[in-house]
Amino acid sequence: MSFKAYVEEILQNEVLSVVRQQGYVLETEICIMICEKYNISVYIVRATLRRVCPEMSLLKRRMSDDLKRFYGLDVKGYPIAYLPDK
Repeated sequence: MSFKAYVEEILQNEVLSVVRQQGYVLETEICIMICEKYNISVYIVRATLRRVCPEMSLLKRRMSDDLKRFYGLDVKGYPIAYLPDK
């Protein structure tokens, strides 16, 4: 297994697990969690996440005030989130 395939497999498992639980995943949170858990560079994780999200049927969106209210988020700014493409 190549390193690229290893990182993609980790991302797919972790991201889909979080999306099933809460309906979305914040890019910053998932990247930090994977970096700490698997000791992989944040740059590699972000690049791989952006590449595999279309394969996992996830849309990359900025969380607007309406979306933050809908999901009950209390975060500053407009973080990037990945949502299921239904």
